[in-house]
Amino acid sequence: MQIKPLAMLMTFALAAQLANAADVPRFKAAPQTSPLSERLYKAPAIATPYKPVLTVEEKVAGLSLFWAEARSSFVHFDHVPDLAWDQVYMEYLTKVIAAPTTRDYYRIMMQLAPLLQDGHTNIYPPRELGNEFFARPPMRTALVEGTVLVEWVGNPALQARLHVGEEVVAIDGEPALEYGRRHIEPFVSASTPQDREMRTYSYQLLTGPASKPVTLRLRTADGAERDEVVDRSGSYQGPPRFVFKTLPGDIAYISIDHFESDESVAMFEIVVPEILKAKGLVIDVRRNGGGSSEYGLRILSWLTRQPIGSAYAYRRDDDAYRRAQGTSAIRWTPMSLNGETYKAQHKDVFNGPVAVLTSAQSFSAAEDFAVSFRMLKRGIIVGEPTGGSTGQPLFLDLPGGGKARICIKRDVFPDGTEFVGKGVTPDVEVHPTVASLRSGADPVLDRAVAELRKQ
Repeated sequence: MQIKPLAMLMTFALAAQLANAADVPRFKAAPQTSPLSERLYKAPAIATPYKPVLTVEEKVAGLSLFWAEARSSFVHFDHVPDLAWDQVYMEYLTKVIAAPTTRDYYRIMMQLAPLLQDGHTNIYPPRELGNEFFARPPMRTALVEGTVLVEWVGNPALQARLHVGEEVVAIDGEPALEYGRRHIEPFVSASTPQDREMRTYSYQLLTGPASKPVTLRLRTADGAERDEVVDRSGSYQGPPRFVFKTLPGDIAYISIDHFESDESVAMFEIVVPEILKAKGLVIDVRRNGGGSSEYGLRILSWLTRQPIGSAYAYRRDDDAYRRAQGTSAIRWTPMSLNGETYKAQHKDVFNGPVAVLTSAQSFSAAEDFAVSFRMLKRGIIVGEPTGGSTGQPLFLDLPGGGKARICIKRDVFPDGTEFVGKGVTPDVEVHPTVASLRSGADPVLDRAVAELRKQ
């Protein structure tokens, strides 16, 4: 780079000013204050290692840390207008002080975060207690048309006993729907009814202590009932993370179940030559739990030569001085990246019609993907509303080795339309049915293909 004479003189003058400033007392103090943020916010005295019983001080400190950080930084208090956060603190003080063990403490704390009704705001127990809370059988259930069904079974031994499409009538002797409401839902952090329902009756329904098998009363399609005792353990083979196939009519189909790494982009780019030859494209993110939004943008860049926009983001900037004056203290500051677009140069891009499939399991970065796809006006979204939760979480270390996170970034469409707390709504809404699950049909995919063929 060539520097013009005037610019060079200004550069030298600035360097001289900085050299002289090094002797000014306030500049000398700057290096000493730079670790201040770490000293204030790392909280090593609170983030103690695991032990079976915590002190009263540790229990109160953990509660206080989460409560205070949420009060100062959580961005969705308007989604819970009836929540008195100060009263919650007083009530939970009594509860956590009375907790006799670390396990009991986290069972209480894990019910605190869900009060904020946000999918990116959670409290997690220490890993040493993982098998006390999160052990599960190698199977998954789903709530379909108000009925809890076996959706997937993950190993051959269990497949001989349980079958996809069977109804889960009761769990440990309690009706399945009531069991979910009483024992699971209080621990579910979710931003929308569809996300809460999915987590209650799918992800978390059968979780519990590894040492305690779960008893399922099952009902077949013809009405016959039986009990099965299932261990919360065992190896399993999960569904494939990526699937590519060509459907009749030269419609390319690819499912992408995460944006956690560039593996998603790599798998997409492997099949780009086949996609470019297709007459239509279906991108299935119905089981995509998110990760990094960048990977979704990189995939979208194969569908257009236009710049790709994203959701706009805001952070809270609470002003203590304005509070002292008795005026409004909360302001929303736009993030610096708002309005920036993503553009990649590809020799060839796919120009045919596109459909994106979504569900309540489309979460976080998968929702960012759906938002950018809609802004791009590149095709249609088919299926169910997304989970309705994205953002940037702030992570905290808690006493006894536990963790927490709090959503501190608020995302909206550029025109201000909200999707957090609602979900990205599909252009064509289609839901699975009991009959489709039992038969192995996929009405969402079928409808998407039909819509593409119209084009």
